[in-house]
Amino acid sequence: MSEQATKPESHLLDKFVVRLPDGLRPAINTQARANHRSMNGEIIFRLERSLQLEELYENQRRLNAVLLQRIEELEARTC
Repeated sequence: MSEQATKPESHLLDKFVVRLPDGLRPAINTQARANHRSMNGEIIFRLERSLQLEELYENQRRLNAVLLQRIEELEARTC
């Protein structure tokens, strides 16, 4: 088996160094342990979730705008 084949897949992934503010590392570690994830897994999970929530929020904002416009149109008809 070649040396390349024995390296973990994570070796091939993009790496990014992040400087964490004081106290954030132990907080992430605590949550990672509680969720049975590595710190890296916890950070990735939370980043992905925040992006998903932003998208959901934007979709909800657009829907609210459409509904508000529809309510205004219906109210204008009854006046």
